[in-house]
Amino acid sequence: MFGVTTSMRDLDVIKQYLIEDTGKIERILESIECQNIKYEQGGSLIVCQLPPKFNSNNKRACQVRVIKGLPCYIRNRNDFDGDIFDLVSYIHFDKRGEEIKKNLHVAKQYICELFGWEQFITHKKGVIVKKDYASPLKNIIRKYERQRVEIKTNPVLPESILDQYLPYPSYDWWKEGISYKVQKMYDIRFDLESKRIIIPMRNRFGQLIGVKGRILKDEDDDRKYLYLYPFQNRYEWFNFHIAYPYILSEKKVFIFEAEKSCMKMATHGIFNTLSIGSSDISPEQVEIIKQLGLDIAIILCYDSDKTPEEIYEQAKKFKNRHVYATYDTLGLLGEKDSPIDRGIDVFNKLLGNCCFEVKV
Repeated sequence: MFGVTTSMRDLDVIKQYLIEDTGKIERILESIECQNIKYEQGGSLIVCQLPPKFNSNNKRACQVRVIKGLPCYIRNRNDFDGDIFDLVSYIHFDKRGEEIKKNLHVAKQYICELFGWEQFITHKKGVIVKKDYASPLKNIIRKYERQRVEIKTNPVLPESILDQYLPYPSYDWWKEGISYKVQKMYDIRFDLESKRIIIPMRNRFGQLIGVKGRILKDEDDDRKYLYLYPFQNRYEWFNFHIAYPYILSEKKVFIFEAEKSCMKMATHGIFNTLSIGSSDISPEQVEIIKQLGLDIAIILCYDSDKTPEEIYEQAKKFKNRHVYATYDTLGLLGEKDSPIDRGIDVFNKLLGNCCFEVKV
């Protein structure tokens, strides 16, 4: 009762749509049961593990290059060579050899129905009869459809600008639980002019992009933080360049509000931590986390003055991910404490007794 056009122009347009919003490529891979989906090479390469039915443990076995034509590769599979449509035919419809190309119209239909692209489907006699290959994922995918977020970069600063600050760690921070060794690792300094502790801010590659100054005591100034060299915080996660391999290894990331919390965790040998640099997580920061893969558990560790409603508003930004949050129901923290401010034993107690899954 219906047909799907298979003109080359249609195929090229669909591929261009996917290139412009690579989140849709991720959705396709999810729907055909690929696992451990990750972005590499700045987002120009998407890799993943084949579905369980292939009995493959290689987490980079399947690869999609985000370039014209969307060429795809499957390692150690000599019977596959094609694009995103061929990949759907091979993995989802179990087609091999010449059957892959013969199945092109079906693969195209699958992708079009997945995203509701009815303009590429030709209906006959005014009757629409659809087979929903994506059910029950289809409704979820449509409900949570998102636009591709562009992650811009901050200008890189010369390391020499740090020479104007004294290379001395903070004794007050040591008393708070940040070891001198960790302060040295983060290159903590002191600015005599502004009388502030200096935190070098680095991008995900470890390059210097800004300088943030924090007052010694909260009562010293109404402005707790001062950006001596400003940058766009929305495009960065503090500690990402250090945390990245640990996040992939541990399969989880602890997200705090302030940079000091990452340093306190590092003092206890825990490095899979990130700091927002504020309370509100930006769309760009969300995208960076999502690019780590579907198998990464996200644990929000907000300060104790945040309400469950405020935490939920941040958690729901990570749709289709496993999100958890610590919330002090035992009265272990002070009024504005971070979950790590009272030490690692209290943090572990919170993690064991006051960490809840957030349904988003």
